[in-house]
Amino acid sequence: MSSEALLSSFLQLLPQVYQALRQQQFQAVETFLQRHQVDHPQWRVLALELALSSGNDAAVVPIITDICRRRDEQAGAALRLAQHYVATRRRLECRQMLALIAEAPIQDAGFYRAVAAVYSALDDPSAALPWLEQAVSWSPQDAALRFDLALAQFFLNQMTAAQQNLALVLEQLPLAGNVLHLRSATRSASNDDNHIADLQQRLAQRALRPQDAVGAGYALAKELEDIGDYAAAFVALRQAATQKRQQLRYDARSEFATFAAMRQHFNAAFFAQAGSVPTPAAISTLKPIFILGMPRTGTTLVERILGQHPDVISIGEFPDFPQEVGLAAQQVQGVGSLVEAALQIDYPALGARYLQQAAAMAQGKPIFIDKLPFNFIYCGLIKKALPQARIIHLVRDPLDTCFAIYKTLFNQVYSFSYQLDELADYFIEYKKLMAHWHQVLPGQILDVHYEQVVAEPESQAKRILDWCDLPWQQDLLAFHQAKSASTTASAAQVRQPIHQKSVQKWRQFANELTPVRERLFAAGLIDASGDPV
Repeated sequence: MSSEALLSSFLQLLPQVYQALRQQQFQAVETFLQRHQVDHPQWRVLALELALSSGNDAAVVPIITDICRRRDEQAGAALRLAQHYVATRRRLECRQMLALIAEAPIQDAGFYRAVAAVYSALDDPSAALPWLEQAVSWSPQDAALRFDLALAQFFLNQMTAAQQNLALVLEQLPLAGNVLHLRSATRSASNDDNHIADLQQRLAQRALRPQDAVGAGYALAKELEDIGDYAAAFVALRQAATQKRQQLRYDARSEFATFAAMRQHFNAAFFAQAGSVPTPAAISTLKPIFILGMPRTGTTLVERILGQHPDVISIGEFPDFPQEVGLAAQQVQGVGSLVEAALQIDYPALGARYLQQAAAMAQGKPIFIDKLPFNFIYCGLIKKALPQARIIHLVRDPLDTCFAIYKTLFNQVYSFSYQLDELADYFIEYKKLMAHWHQVLPGQILDVHYEQVVAEPESQAKRILDWCDLPWQQDLLAFHQAKSASTTASAAQVRQPIHQKSVQKWRQFANELTPVRERLFAAGLIDASGDPV
């Protein structure tokens, strides 16, 4: 067959071959590539996709090396690899591919957006921002793209720019709930300057979809609370939260059964057992600090204070510890539940894998912060896998905690937070589990009270630094001036100096929070007046 005929056959059969690849018919694809060896970009792309899909890492290197010799093909292949590496949590290799992309010729809006999405998956909005700006310059009428840009600007405290972009998005998508919600988060409303009438008008539109009504409802509740109209704020909040709960599948019984199993199996006898001996590869000089607890309890505040220290870097809400636990437990054979399987994990090996993942985010700093709130579930497992880790547990007034959670629209997490009775029940189970960890790990978890941090920030910061074996730095409390991104639900609040405005906030909604008060009182967590016991 002539080279022209071979190429024609290759291109003609390519859609069928990709279908075979999607069906994991790897040998058939390999045979096709061998029979149709043509010097064409699509041949190299297919070879790369086969190597990635089949898990043949050894084949990836020569393919990408060959592609990188062809400058016009380099960017696309490097982007595909970056997407693969970030999805498989190989963050160091991902950043190496992103560096190759930066050297490539100019592409189009879709390409820039895809690069920004990889940076966003790395929790790096500052790196994503210039790619989003370029993408918007190529495609200024793309509303979804402009929203992504506004979101990155919000995380980076570029509030005026974010507001301008959100206004442009709303011209095209006037009922987009996520846009309305973010717009309200970019500033505090006042009696003279708010979107309350505007939001009420949009919420009354018959074309409003249920998911958009949720975002608009939370925005309205937030602005009404800002101006002090607490009764109306809670009406709007309850309606939006109820709509959100109707859109979720949440099984509290299964979650609480897991908590109970953790208390049963990870007992004092388990921690008294000698662990396996770490291999040399498992030994690391990296020192993790876990900041955990219920959401909205000040975890981000403490993270920002500690993150100002020159020896420390925050790697954000890092999901890898629970993921590594789940993967390791799944490999244990012949056990009834994942919790029971977790008893048999090789914890030094687990810690080594976790540190390897974290090292790709720590940028050479010796100490890093992992601020994933629901790591409270894994306190005992953390200490078993990482004896050198420091655990800081944020504690806040129970009713303030529950109210702060209830009024927050989270991004695909904390399904328990949209119904008051479920929220109270979850808080009770959380307190039981933390009491258990304190009992079996005495003196190994530092409780830090939010109210004390905002009342006595310097003394509490020094206490936290002592716990982490870090020297005092005078500018730690100027965290609100830091230019680093914050991608948590507290992104706007941490741009403000420390204040006590949120302490005892729940009392302005005391009647509305009756279902929570009754449950917490019955559990012995608060007294009749609502104060913690």
